[in-house]
Amino acid sequence: MAIEWFSSDAKNGAASFYSTNITLNTIASVPLESAYRIQVGLDENKNVVIQPVSKERMRDGDLNGYAIYQISIKKTYARISSTDLMRKVAKALGIVLDEKPIKYGTTWDVKENILTIHTSI
Repeated sequence: MAIEWFSSDAKNGAASFYSTNITLNTIASVPLESAYRIQVGLDENKNVVIQPVSKERMRDGDLNGYAIYQISIKKTYARISSTDLMRKVAKALGIVLDEKPIKYGTTWDVKENILTIHTSI
């Protein structure tokens, strides 16, 4: 007997950029729950990407300590707090950040182990 199982559609998360932090909603933060630290960068399309870093990888010592950020995981959101990081993100994207958030959609790439914040829409 052949069975076709029903599954929920993959849900996209959301990221809010403030002048002091990136806040991820629950959906966006779930893949990062086990991260010890994270790396933040830009892909070739000028999308912001976040990659989790394990404690073991940190111990290897091959990562630039200044390129690693803490992530605070709560029940309904996750937050990466760094005014310096947000200045760099704003400059790279050509945006102005303040108390009012700029919101973007996110997707998780299981194969690459990267959360993409779609800033180049």
